[in-house]
Amino acid sequence: MKVFLDAGHGGKDPGALGNGLREKDINLSVALKIGDILKSHGINVGYSRTTDVFVELQDRATMANNFGADVFASIHCNAFGDSSAQGVETYSYPGSMSGRDLAKAIQDSIIASGVYTKDRGIKTANFAVLRLTNMPAALVELAFITNPQDAGILRNRQDDLALAVARGILDYLNIKYVEGTSNSRSGLPILSKPTATIEQMKKWAESKRANQKFIDLAPLFYDISVKAGVNPVVAYCQSAKETGYMKFGGVLDISFNNPCGMKVSAGGGDKDPNAHKRFKNWEEGIQAQVDHLALYAGAPGYPKADTPDPRHFSYLKGTAKTVEELGGKWAPSQSYGTDIVKMMKELESIKVSEAEEKELDKIKISLHGKLIEIKGIYKDKTNYIPVRFLEKLGYRISWDDKSKTVIIEYKEG
Repeated sequence: MKVFLDAGHGGKDPGALGNGLREKDINLSVALKIGDILKSHGINVGYSRTTDVFVELQDRATMANNFGADVFASIHCNAFGDSSAQGVETYSYPGSMSGRDLAKAIQDSIIASGVYTKDRGIKTANFAVLRLTNMPAALVELAFITNPQDAGILRNRQDDLALAVARGILDYLNIKYVEGTSNSRSGLPILSKPTATIEQMKKWAESKRANQKFIDLAPLFYDISVKAGVNPVVAYCQSAKETGYMKFGGVLDISFNNPCGMKVSAGGGDKDPNAHKRFKNWEEGIQAQVDHLALYAGAPGYPKADTPDPRHFSYLKGTAKTVEELGGKWAPSQSYGTDIVKMMKELESIKVSEAEEKELDKIKISLHGKLIEIKGIYKDKTNYIPVRFLEKLGYRISWDDKSKTVIIEYKEG
């Protein structure tokens, strides 16, 4: 079974605006969430867009037809000059009984969910995406972005909206909704403890004949990622894929300090260097990449107010909790995430010899009033100690984002 989801507007077309919201952002966020739920029920899902890009109406319909979809659902938000207008309504093409049945299933499901009290019913309209598609098609206007109460629903209850629309589609397809499947995800989590050491990261990069800058930046990738709760191996391998181990060769070069092909807020073409963000240094660039990964994964404290990430859009939160799910979201290629996973497995299998670890000095530090000897480096009046050595001695290392402080606790027993 195939379902094609169309997130209305996008790119240069923001759609309706109101109460601090942009329709294109809401449409995309809800569409991606609907897709995740449908996929968890074994449905093959296609999208007109998975990022903030502009797609012509004709092209949306053509994509759905070429996909061979059994169902087409277009996601929109309503707007009106009178801010008192509110509620949900769903459209089908005039004369299409199957489209009407789909629209009714979606509308009924949203009302049954209790998200709204204002039912504006099912209607017909000569919308291009309904007229030009070859399968049962419906367009849902989730709420009025111009109404303060509806805007609150659009801002805070996107998960509920997505679930209601998904259940309506499942009802139409006579597929039973299974409680809890929408939250189940298989794959490698983006948020996790490090699955490799800095030494492994550097040795892997060396084995790939990476640019020396990429090798030298391994500790910075590690530190920034750990502070955000992101597995540093994810960020490092993603950067390797995006930059060719920092040899570049595309529209970007090393002067951009851009580790992941990050674009500016307005986006733009892949071959346009001006569409890509130029960071002031590598620390800022890596922080932006890690913040973007943490946002996709739904990390606590995200979205952040203070981030160099130029595309830190709130609608992205929690839409890709695993590395595999980055495919079709961070980048158009569906294999993007699995390609990174393969690189991660390779990196994690790298062996670091005792001889290489002996390059570290033995230094003495004071922890909790106790003088201990440990492997590390003393440089520029600062002790640098690999976390794993502290953990071997029974210490637990964590990061307090509020105070920007490393917390070191001793694990009793």
